[in-house]
Amino acid sequence: MSNKTLRGMISEALAHIKEVDIDQAEKLMSEGYRILDVREPGEYANGTIQGALNIPRGLLEAAADIEFEGANPALRDGRNDNWLVFCQTGGRSALATKTLQDMGFEAVVNVHGGFSTWSQAGKRVVQPS
Repeated sequence: MSNKTLRGMISEALAHIKEVDIDQAEKLMSEGYRILDVREPGEYANGTIQGALNIPRGLLEAAADIEFEGANPALRDGRNDNWLVFCQTGGRSALATKTLQDMGFEAVVNVHGGFSTWSQAGKRVVQPS
């Protein structure tokens, strides 16, 4: 049995998922891609991308599961939608994107660099209500 590291798991995920930069992400948003913020509630509360659904990475599998009664309908029932997934820097969202792909989501794309790259570039950030 091999011991996987976080970096190794992220590299493995990146080899199997689609990833876009923030400008490409913005274009996909204008084309109707839904946005999933997999950061923790405290990170989300400090600002997010307009229209993002916040489901922390640690709750993702339960939220997306079609058989789990506690699933989040916005995500569970959106498996045929196009999704952009982001976290703070792109690692957790790479893992989340791979997980969603494994769960049957066909059009999931990771945002390279995550929210920190988005906000540093001066892209629009909103305070969630």
